[in-house]
Amino acid sequence: MEEDDDYVEYVPVAKRRALEAQKILQRKGKSSALDEEIEKQKLVEAKPSLLVKASQLKKEQPEITQTEQIIMQEKEMIEHLSDRKTLMSVRELAKGITYTEPLLTGWKPPLPIRRMSKKACDAIRKQWHIIVDGDNIPPPIKNFKDMRFPEPILKKLKAKGIVQPTPIQVQGLPVILSGRDMIGIAFTGSGKTLVFVLPLIMIALQEEVMMPIAPGEGPFGLIVCPSRELARQTYEVVEQFLEPMREAGYPELRPLLCIGGV
Repeated sequence: MEEDDDYVEYVPVAKRRALEAQKILQRKGKSSALDEEIEKQKLVEAKPSLLVKASQLKKEQPEITQTEQIIMQEKEMIEHLSDRKTLMSVRELAKGITYTEPLLTGWKPPLPIRRMSKKACDAIRKQWHIIVDGDNIPPPIKNFKDMRFPEPILKKLKAKGIVQPTPIQVQGLPVILSGRDMIGIAFTGSGKTLVFVLPLIMIALQEEVMMPIAPGEGPFGLIVCPSRELARQTYEVVEQFLEPMREAGYPELRPLLCIGGV
């Protein structure tokens, strides 16, 4: 009987090793899980909420007066401005490119207007309250007929009640028809749109008459507008003058309205 009590069941070596390995893995799993919990707790303690951080920073910062706050804001503004590019003239931005000749448009005013003296041109400008600045400024023209617009355009202007050009048109139309660069400033409703629309139509018409435009060619003019509504209005003005020209048998000119962000 004593021998039976002292009997220990024989366990093969392979099974004993497997049991020992299982015990070791269990101990490691418990310890790793415990370690993960400790690490998480440390991270939570080490990362206070944004509100806590903000309140701590507010407490640590010394109180500043309103004058000091304004000075700091101005300093920040100056720093931001200093990061920007310095102002450069158009000539510097052009990287040495200069234009000495105007754009060739093929347009010329009638001979009597071309022969007008500088004194006569200045007298017209003074009469129409036109202020100009530049070199070799084209002479002002006081009527649309002398600007050599086609008959359909002249009839459309008359139908719209536009019999006489406004000051910006008296000087602006000859300048752009001559192929010169221009910055025109005039009050709202003074007819600025016609100053660039009519020359653009004439240039496109000239290109079409000289050699019909083939697919892939063009555009021959671009009007950039600051708003969608203004772009639509400008397009409608262009169409108003192209329609009578098509009806009169002139080559068809195809305008296109492009509006982004719709």
